[in-house]
Amino acid sequence: MILSTVNQTLNILLISLVIFSCNEPKNQISYMKQQDEQTEKGLIKSINRLIEPDENFGLATLDSIYHNDMIVIMIDQNDNKNIFKKDEFKTLIASKLEGEERTKNTWAKFIHTEVNQDKGHIVVKRRVSLTEENNELTVILDFVWEENRWQIIREVIFG
Repeated sequence: MILSTVNQTLNILLISLVIFSCNEPKNQISYMKQQDEQTEKGLIKSINRLIEPDENFGLATLDSIYHNDMIVIMIDQNDNKNIFKKDEFKTLIASKLEGEERTKNTWAKFIHTEVNQDKGHIVVKRRVSLTEENNELTVILDFVWEENRWQIIREVIFG
């Protein structure tokens, strides 16, 4: 039972990486040119950079998009809950990337987007393949506007 829960958690982790992974910046200048706008359109633009990754799934960029106080809450189909802080989550993502085949999956259905001054909120559905089945995950993201960019402060993944 515990091993099954651990395996489900690791699968959800890998899914969330594929769901929200991002491009490795070629240099700091090119990243700075991608600064967000403090608008709903800018918020959507920032999340789309995570949905449309390159083959490197850049952990350095995750560091800039994930807020230092970020928390990830993952709830699997059996209502098991795992909570991760930024560095823990990045470490888990890095460990799952070793030797894994990476694929692009850009399907996203935005359910709700909202900006209220320096706070942003997105609810999005993502389709992912676990084994040979397509699964649909709901991901809820809370953003904060700091340092002229949107940063994820909380991510809740229902799998």
